[in-house]
Amino acid sequence: MNIIFDFDGTLIDSKERLFKLFSFLVPESKLDFEAYWTIKKQGIGHAEILEQQFNYQSNAIQEFQLKWHQEIEKPIWINYDKPILGVENKLMALFEIHQLHLVTARQSYEIAKNQISTFQWDKYFKTILVTKQEKEKSQLILENIEIQNEDWILGDTGKDILTGKTLQINTAAVLTGFLNEEKLKSYNPDIIIDSVANFMI
Repeated sequence: MNIIFDFDGTLIDSKERLFKLFSFLVPESKLDFEAYWTIKKQGIGHAEILEQQFNYQSNAIQEFQLKWHQEIEKPIWINYDKPILGVENKLMALFEIHQLHLVTARQSYEIAKNQISTFQWDKYFKTILVTKQEKEKSQLILENIEIQNEDWILGDTGKDILTGKTLQINTAAVLTGFLNEEKLKSYNPDIIIDSVANFMI
C-alpha cells in the first residue's frame, strides 16, 4: 500500500516559521502567535488579513505576497521548523509494511530534501516529490507513483484532501497544521485525526 504524506503541518510543525515571517513582513502587526493562528486556522488567507486588519491596498498585498515567497524557505525561517511529536515512531512503523512517499508544495526540492535529511527521515521515503509551484500535487503523484484505490494521503489542508479525492484514494486530515477541525470537515475527508502519530490502518 502507498501512503502519501504532506510535509509542512503534517510531519513538521512550521507554524512558528510562518508566524515569525508574517511578523517580520508586517512590523505594524500586534497579533501574537495565538491570535494569528486563530485567524489562519479558519482558512482566512493573508490577503484578507492584510486588507481587513491592516487596511492594505492591492499593491501592498501583492508586494507582501512576493516577499513572502522570496523569504519563506530561507534558512533563517526554516530553522524554526520542528518534527511533530510521535511522527518519527509512526514513520518507522509504517515503513516496515508500506511504501511511504512525501509530496510537498515547497518551491525548492533541495531545501526540502536537506530538511528531511536533517531529521534523518529520508530513509523512510521511497519518493520525495516537490511541486516547485509548477504542478498540482495530483499530477506529480500520478507521474511518479502507481496509485491504487486502497492507498492513503495524509495532509493538513483542504488541497491535500482534494488531491486525494482527485486520485480516488483514502484521505486523512490532521489537526497539527493550518486548518481547524470545522474547516477540514467541509472538505469531507475519510477521517480526521489529531496527528500523524494517531494514524491507524
